[in-house]
Amino acid sequence: MARVMKIRRVFENFVPYEWEISSQEVAKMANIPVEKVLRLDTNASPFVPKKWLSKLKEILPSLQVNQYPDTRYPELLDKVCKYANVREDCVVITNGADEGIDIVSKTFIDYGDKVIISAPTYSMLKISSQLAGAKVIEVPRKTHGFEDDVENIIQVCDREKANVIFLCNPNNPTGNFTEIEKIKGIVEETDSLVVVDEAYYEYCGKTAANLISRYPNIVIIRTLSKAFSLAGARVGYLLANEETVKKLNLVRPPNSLTVISIKLGAIALSDIQQMEEWVKKIVEERERLYNLLSSIEKIEAYPSETNFILFRVKDLDANIVHKKLLSKGICVRNLSDVRGLGNCLRVTVGTREQNNRFLQELEHMIGQ
Repeated sequence: MARVMKIRRVFENFVPYEWEISSQEVAKMANIPVEKVLRLDTNASPFVPKKWLSKLKEILPSLQVNQYPDTRYPELLDKVCKYANVREDCVVITNGADEGIDIVSKTFIDYGDKVIISAPTYSMLKISSQLAGAKVIEVPRKTHGFEDDVENIIQVCDREKANVIFLCNPNNPTGNFTEIEKIKGIVEETDSLVVVDEAYYEYCGKTAANLISRYPNIVIIRTLSKAFSLAGARVGYLLANEETVKKLNLVRPPNSLTVISIKLGAIALSDIQQMEEWVKKIVEERERLYNLLSSIEKIEAYPSETNFILFRVKDLDANIVHKKLLSKGICVRNLSDVRGLGNCLRVTVGTREQNNRFLQELEHMIGQ
């Protein structure tokens, strides 16, 4: 008789991350070559960093891939410090933002702790908290504009004695930004650790990072996946007060980045001008795409300060629109089952050509 393996209790009511459909599956569904599949569902950059890859190619033969990297990642750490304008003892290098979320959760969440999340938001914030054994309390965002309900967050935190508060700013998937003064208010009015996911910081240019020098109870999560076009390299970092960083380093794995991703991250952070050029193009396309979506009668588009746009389909089923787009080889994120986002889809801002292809198919299938 086969033995049934026991798993942790946290999985009893656990909802895992919904993995994106593979490009190969979409290509088969649409009967097109895989290179024709348009990925507008992952919020990755459409720009391939060819210049940086060429520099990496030149030094690849000298990289000691047979050895583990220096666990401090000194070259990358130096570049992050200069970019974020902080001291070395205020930074933790991570394997993308997701490892940053995981490190924070493992450091500050005990089994049974209360964690507050401003929802709807990035699903990994809840998932990582649950895996650490937390009871997650979701505080709904305000109906108008999806802004964080700061007063309610503070009240719930005080009542529930929450240990950690997770915020995403600008927020994924709604695209809106909550002003820094309101974030500061949460930090000052609670004893909880306030964790702010700033994965889309570069697209709005506003950050709560200046608060880390004054408050030990705030951690900023950032990544090179979005604006720096390095989603496949997995490079991120945490910013926090030096005492908080000491605690985070108790948990941080010693070698979670490869020598290749470390070098590529350092090359990228040495060329901020290139990143800023890409961001400018995306922001310009974002505004154009938003205006065009807003002009479609059956679409309600929401303003964004990120590299994606959330939109609601009116008088149609978003699930059907999503499937029809897939049948044309176009992937967008289906959020229609997320509480507060009924009948909503999210589209990543691509190049003008990519955005035009998406718009053309969308307008055709909704009959406008």
